[in-house]
Amino acid sequence: MNDAALSRPWLQDRRIVHLLEVWRSARLAPGLLPPRTAIDPVALGADLLPYVALVDATHGGTRFRFRLVGTGLVEHAGLDLSGHYIEELNNNRDYVDYINGLYRQTVAARLPVYSETRYRAPSGRVGLTRRLTCPLTTDGSTVNMFVATQVFETGDGDGDAPTYTYAASFVPGITKVLADSD
Repeated sequence: MNDAALSRPWLQDRRIVHLLEVWRSARLAPGLLPPRTAIDPVALGADLLPYVALVDATHGGTRFRFRLVGTGLVEHAGLDLSGHYIEELNNNRDYVDYINGLYRQTVAARLPVYSETRYRAPSGRVGLTRRLTCPLTTDGSTVNMFVATQVFETGDGDGDAPTYTYAASFVPGITKVLADSD
């Protein structure tokens, strides 16, 4: 692993790098939000698309509902998240608050937010998840949608792997708003 990947961990996964590149190229200029229609699923490619979700910001940007969820995320979640709010999918209130906080941070920054979480399944297996949450607009100015990806690294071992919707415990890692210079 090179020094850039260590100091800029969002560079460690090609799918996260690719989504960031797609999001940045969809903007007409720095500071402007790309519209949802500028994100072409074909441009995301077969490697990334299964790990992509479109998420709606509702209730004035305080609640977040999965609109469309890729098959890789469905597999990790163990269910189709589409149509559900985050708090409907997880009974761990701390985790719900953490995930909702990432979306709120993305709304406030109007820039992509990269985050990592270490988590443990009830079986004791551990994993690392990396996320990139990118703001979108349908009206030209308000963040009212997101294109996001989440990728997983699960340690070897017996028992069930942690899922997107439930973990026995989690530890937030880095969270960073990605400016154009990042």
